[in-house]
Amino acid sequence: MNDNLDQPTDALSNQTASLIFGDMSLFEEKAVASGSNARVKNKTGELTIQFYSNNAIGLYKGVAPTKDEKGKILKRGQIGLTKMDDVLANVVMAARNDDPYAYQLLYNLHLASNRFEALMKKCREVLETAVNEKFTGGVGAKLTKDENAPVFNVFLKTDFGRHIFWKVKEVDQFVLENLFCRQHAIIPRDASIKLNGGLAHELRNMYHSAFLWKHTGVTRKDVLENNQVAQRAAELQPHLVLNQGIIDGTLTTMFAPRIVDRPEDVEPVQSNNEDTK
Repeated sequence: MNDNLDQPTDALSNQTASLIFGDMSLFEEKAVASGSNARVKNKTGELTIQFYSNNAIGLYKGVAPTKDEKGKILKRGQIGLTKMDDVLANVVMAARNDDPYAYQLLYNLHLASNRFEALMKKCREVLETAVNEKFTGGVGAKLTKDENAPVFNVFLKTDFGRHIFWKVKEVDQFVLENLFCRQHAIIPRDASIKLNGGLAHELRNMYHSAFLWKHTGVTRKDVLENNQVAQRAAELQPHLVLNQGIIDGTLTTMFAPRIVDRPEDVEPVQSNNEDTK
């Protein structure tokens, strides 16, 4: 397995548009002379999604706790992708400021996403095998979607959140196919429930892992020095074990931001001139 997760992506966020101006007078002369960049804010539009299963709706926006008439909680609620994305936004900011624990979490989430994709593939193979066994000559099927299903506006802050959004959409489609197969005895009920539950469990484990990180202000420099800040950071988040590759920068993930340059990281420029008094 390749530990380097820094792979190219075709995400929409990487697609940009440019304009060519033939008249330089369109630019403010002082800004051009000073080398400042003139930027045009691209309005990329909005994304909406229609989920057709309660499973996917719960995975996206979460599930509220069930309470009795007196307000006593009968069944705990469950966090969704939107809440995980809110928490992860702080993790991404910390990773940008060279927090190795934040970077480790993003790396772990990337690995978890790969495991989810492998699980989804296995679940699909189970359904496909069951369908192929039942659908012989003269058998047809039509999957019906509820056109009145709720529509959600998608506003996610992190690259990983947007990545997992499409996994939730895959779950939505899979659940519809799975329920169809359960309804028509193509697959046993218990097996059907196990498939849906396994996918949901894998995603919710990712959601909960976002809470493993704690803000400490630690940096890789602190960890290398093993100072008090680093020791305190390790105590606060014992479930996040730093990989040596994260510390030395050899392990990467496309979901982590570029680390900001710090003054101490910049090599001093050597001058050929003699010192002047």
